[in-house]
Amino acid sequence: MFAYFHDHKNKYSKGQLAPVYILVLVIVIIMAMVTVNLSKVAMIKTDTANAADAGALATGAIMANVFNSVAVQNSLMMTAYWSTYMTVSLMFVIAFYKLTSAYISASTAFADGTTGVGMAQCPTSCAAASIVGSAAFAASAAPALLIAAKKAIYGIWLVVAAAWWTQHMNYLLIRRMAIKGRSSSIKNGHGFVFSNSGIGSKLKAGSPLSGVTDTLEKNGYRDIYVDFMDGISDNGYYNYSWKDGQDRLHSVDSNVLVPEVDDFELKAAALMFPLEIAALSAAAVLVITANTSMLLATTGYAGAAATLATACAFFMCCNPSPPGLACCAKCEMWAEIGRGELAKPLGENSAALIAMTATFVLLISALAGLFPALSISSSSETDDLPYIDCWISDINVSDYKVRVDTKQTHQGADLGLWKTTYPDTASYAVADFSGRGSIDPPNPRYGSDIVDVDKY
Repeated sequence: MFAYFHDHKNKYSKGQLAPVYILVLVIVIIMAMVTVNLSKVAMIKTDTANAADAGALATGAIMANVFNSVAVQNSLMMTAYWSTYMTVSLMFVIAFYKLTSAYISASTAFADGTTGVGMAQCPTSCAAASIVGSAAFAASAAPALLIAAKKAIYGIWLVVAAAWWTQHMNYLLIRRMAIKGRSSSIKNGHGFVFSNSGIGSKLKAGSPLSGVTDTLEKNGYRDIYVDFMDGISDNGYYNYSWKDGQDRLHSVDSNVLVPEVDDFELKAAALMFPLEIAALSAAAVLVITANTSMLLATTGYAGAAATLATACAFFMCCNPSPPGLACCAKCEMWAEIGRGELAKPLGENSAALIAMTATFVLLISALAGLFPALSISSSSETDDLPYIDCWISDINVSDYKVRVDTKQTHQGADLGLWKTTYPDTASYAVADFSGRGSIDPPNPRYGSDIVDVDKY
């Protein structure tokens, strides 16, 4: 075209190429502005995608750390429970041993006392006195053994109560740590969204000037933005808006979705804490009752043995030839009295045996009740109180995924012949934080990975 104009320049007047140059210049300017506009749209899209990815990874990483911490703490909680269980089991063995020994002594005394009743008559009063004396000796061994069993039961009671409270506090510590960690993940997710959205490079430096309200350009929004970032908490949605020096409005939205972590599955002892304490308390009361009965039985057997010994002495004087009839009559009388005296210690002895049998049943139930057999759900800090917590089975979450959505809105400029527009740009990212971890059995191998992003 320029060669043509050069060859035919004599046919044209000066200045006739100016319209052509103007047209070309307008086209070039338009193409440049379109290029700049498209470039800015692409940059906004890149910032939005980066913000969503960074927010999702940060949120997922913190949630993975939360679950890893729960797994570690749960391992300690599990170890503490089994250590307590073994200690209590040993104390149960001691209680059973002492109670069994006391039961054997009481059974021996009852058997001797019953035999003594049958022999409490004049011809066998001497043998009856000896056997009832043996009953008194056997019965006297039971109280000390019962006291030892009572002390063991008291010890079990205290250890179980301490374990109940300690395990509950361990659970509260883990629960609060998880809930606080979730809040931190949301806060950091928003922080990474806004930090990677390009806001910082678009804001003016400096602090807002007092009394200046004419243009936002004079105010300097960077300090306001810092204050905004410091004020982010665990709200799911945040928006930051500002205006540039041309009074154009810009905004960035951030929405962070994290599953709740306030519903826990717990492994608990088979017997609820009030029932466990009630069983141990009843066992202690029964042991005290048996101890009192055996003390009375010991005294009763000793008194009956003394009475039968008196009958035996009279029997000795009525035995010679010719027999002393008066002595024989007194022998029968004291033997009858001795037989009557045996009724009370035998009754006390029998009551003690019944009480000890019931104690065996209660102690066996209490020991079995401490075994981890219940699965309970806890969605508050107090609904686990009726139970003895063993460890955490799981945290009930809707999904082991977090999602971050972000959107940027930028107002275009009116340049007279040309008006720039920027469409709203949105992006999302989903991160999975399950990894290969588990809470029960404890395996702190949770990790964060991006598993889904927007396709445009």
